[in-house]
Amino acid sequence: MGVFSEMAIHDPTNQAQSGEDTPFVLEANNAEQDTGFQDEERQQAEANDSISYSKTCGRTGHHYKDGIAYKFADDLYETRLRGIEWTPTRTGEISPVALFDTVEIDGCEVSRASLHNLSFIEELQLTLGGRILVSKRNMIIPHVEGNLDREGFQMGTLLPSACPCCGMPTRIHQTKTTASGKERITKTLFCDNPACEMQRLRQFVHFASKKALNIEGLSEATLERLIGKGFLHNFTDVFRLEEHRAEIIAMDGFGERSWQRLWDAIERSRNTTFERYLISMDIPMVGNTASRELSRAFNGSLADFEAAVESGYDFTQLPDFGATLHNNIHDWFRVPENRQLWKELQTMMNIEKKNAMTEEIKDNPFVGCTIVVTGKVEPYTREGINAEIESLGAHAGSAVSKNTNYLICGERAGSKLAKAQALGIPVLTPAQFFEMAGK
Repeated sequence: MGVFSEMAIHDPTNQAQSGEDTPFVLEANNAEQDTGFQDEERQQAEANDSISYSKTCGRTGHHYKDGIAYKFADDLYETRLRGIEWTPTRTGEISPVALFDTVEIDGCEVSRASLHNLSFIEELQLTLGGRILVSKRNMIIPHVEGNLDREGFQMGTLLPSACPCCGMPTRIHQTKTTASGKERITKTLFCDNPACEMQRLRQFVHFASKKALNIEGLSEATLERLIGKGFLHNFTDVFRLEEHRAEIIAMDGFGERSWQRLWDAIERSRNTTFERYLISMDIPMVGNTASRELSRAFNGSLADFEAAVESGYDFTQLPDFGATLHNNIHDWFRVPENRQLWKELQTMMNIEKKNAMTEEIKDNPFVGCTIVVTGKVEPYTREGINAEIESLGAHAGSAVSKNTNYLICGERAGSKLAKAQALGIPVLTPAQFFEMAGK
């Protein structure tokens, strides 16, 4: 184990009396860890000299907040950076991965780790052949922590001038964000070629994924082979694969039964919902939560949603929709190829009609409310409990805000509970929620 990360704890008694913070630094050497804390990942130090101050700190569904959790610092291992692997994603962003001499960490051989983006590489000033420090964060995720040889750094020598997949020119994209009043610029590398094979593969993987059309058997490996054979160019080709039935059956690893299982799964996927169809289109930031709210706003009608887009609908009026998501939707529909796909694919599918639930909603106290869930609500998945909320005519929110009407607090609740309490939002246990809903 490594040494503790340095932290400060404030004495609430002194703070209450003087208004000044008195820091206490927690330190532990390796010997103490070996004898006292060898098998413990984290400890908690409690500042409980003042019970009254302690109570003002609040609590989550998991623990009181009058303490600070801290962990041992991750062990660092020295190795040498040998290369950077660049891989296009379905959005066009090209992700960098560090390749380094193999080191053994917690019984596992580690030789690669994500470098996240160009800004991360710039901050570390990485050079090929240089000594770097790596760790496994929380004993799970390999991570590059530092650079011991910063001389000679030149970003231009590390960047590919062309996409490693399609060979088209790359560009650097900058995103500005603000945190704690400070502006931060994050640089990423992009390939803008919509025909890039790696991008297309990732897009097909998303299209067939569980949260989209859920086509069992259409794995990444299978998709790569089908794209390589020239059978798949856009999403509509998935539903035309029967034209290549004989050729697919003749492929290695395939046969009559394998083909039939795949085709049956494709046929089942033709019957889908507004939400799944919208997710499968891969509009940036339109996932489970956004698609569910759009379905609610347009009564599960793709035609009504499309008409709203054409009329310049302001999506920021919907809960949890900001300017970026609003722009993403309109920008996506401005691309002619996307519009053609949107219309053509609907002719091959059956979108389930959204049932009117006026009878169930009539005596429901949650109609029109925004309800957020935190923690685990047995036996539901998060998607499942959100579906229950939606069935009551309420909106399942993803974050607590002043517009939230109720918070359902399950097991192992997170920071949403403290925020709800601070805003005076009613907090319900799952049992209270279901009782009020009449279930």
